[in-house]
Amino acid sequence: MPFMKLKGKCQVKIPKSKAELKRPVDKRHAILRIEKENAWVRSLDRELAETFCSLVTRSDPVTVVRTAGVIVWGTYAGEPEKTGTILLDHKPDGRFKLVPLSITPNSLLKQVAHFVGRHGSVTSKEGKHGLIFRGILRNPGEPIETEATVQGPEPEVAPVKEKALAETVKIPKSKEKLKRPVDKRHAILRIEKENAWIRSLNRELAETFCSLVTRGDPVTVARTAGVIVWGTYAGEPEKTGTILLDHKPDGRFKLVPLSITPNSLLTQVAHFVGRHGSVTSKEGKHGLIFRGELRNPGEPIETEATAQGPEPEVAPAAEAPTGGFEKITGADAIAAIRQKVTMEFIESGVKVRIQGKKADCEKTANRILKGSPTVASQRGSKYMIEGNLNKSFLRTGANQQGPDTNGVYIRKNGSERTFTAFGENLKDVQAACLTGCKEDTMFTIVVNDRSAGHLVISSGRRRLV
Repeated sequence: MPFMKLKGKCQVKIPKSKAELKRPVDKRHAILRIEKENAWVRSLDRELAETFCSLVTRSDPVTVVRTAGVIVWGTYAGEPEKTGTILLDHKPDGRFKLVPLSITPNSLLKQVAHFVGRHGSVTSKEGKHGLIFRGILRNPGEPIETEATVQGPEPEVAPVKEKALAETVKIPKSKEKLKRPVDKRHAILRIEKENAWIRSLNRELAETFCSLVTRGDPVTVARTAGVIVWGTYAGEPEKTGTILLDHKPDGRFKLVPLSITPNSLLTQVAHFVGRHGSVTSKEGKHGLIFRGELRNPGEPIETEATAQGPEPEVAPAAEAPTGGFEKITGADAIAAIRQKVTMEFIESGVKVRIQGKKADCEKTANRILKGSPTVASQRGSKYMIEGNLNKSFLRTGANQQGPDTNGVYIRKNGSERTFTAFGENLKDVQAACLTGCKEDTMFTIVVNDRSAGHLVISSGRRRLV
């Protein structure tokens, strides 16, 4: 895939469609355009666009960020002789509908439906303006649907050919291998002159980190484990080094050099990623370590970090200190409180997905959800409930304070008369919660956050005095 120079910036050039790829009007919509071997998907919802594209293309798709949403491009997995535009309407319960938006052959519609539909779920019928397909969206890795039920005669669909990828996107290759992080809250940054690469198991963290230290549109390439995001470094393009970002669930970060990295480069990166006024640095056992609060894209850039003691020009590799208190987090915390269900934040932490035995799911939902569940279904041997979290178990709210020295936030919830504490460490969270709530009313949960790992939340009836 060629590169082009634009005002001193290096950008990836993906093939351009002959027909305009219109912007969808709803976040649950994605528009697919197929022109021979090329497939583009545009959506306001990045996750939906990338899932849809992965189902209808082969090899690694490429995501390009736009002002409104994203465009994902890949090589179409079906017969490369057809052209058409198709709208995917994705329902919250996993169902989908495919509708043609231009003159699109029924054979192409049917082929796309087979790629995206879960086995045995796809049906079609003649609508007012042509065939409409419905079904349940297939997860990547599930078998491809082999036949759709069609109402009325329809042209025969040509079989899908298994052939090698005709064209792949090439991003610059770093001279030093970019190692795979071992934790989802870690991202590794490699800078070589004007190029910057970030590798992480957490796509959102990698793309956020890259957007803070690069200019122009970064490019994401999916890997078997996580992603690599590449962009043009926003700082002085004379330095080389590798830096580990350790991102905490409460928004704090730590920067540690992983190879011979100049302190000037470390300082510059810290200023790019740190919230104004929050960045500090001190001489650690193996060199400089920077800490602060991660800046949101759009916030002003930090201008100065406070360094403790003299700084040598080059900092050797270092590992993050583990802290001085006992940690009970993640799976250990789940086991400690004997939590019988698994929970995961969805929709930016406003909602939660609960999975496990039906009785356990319903018992937990009664304690933490606001109103009735929005989704409840049986999936094999597991039961699943989704719903809006009660204010007491949200991660943000009025009167919130923190983090303290142990990374714990606390909050008085006025209307509910409850007291909430949350953080990574079970003992610290529960201890903080008990300072403001009655012990016999405290309820603790451990919820997985895909962008930051497990989070412990405790809430109970607030003390009157």
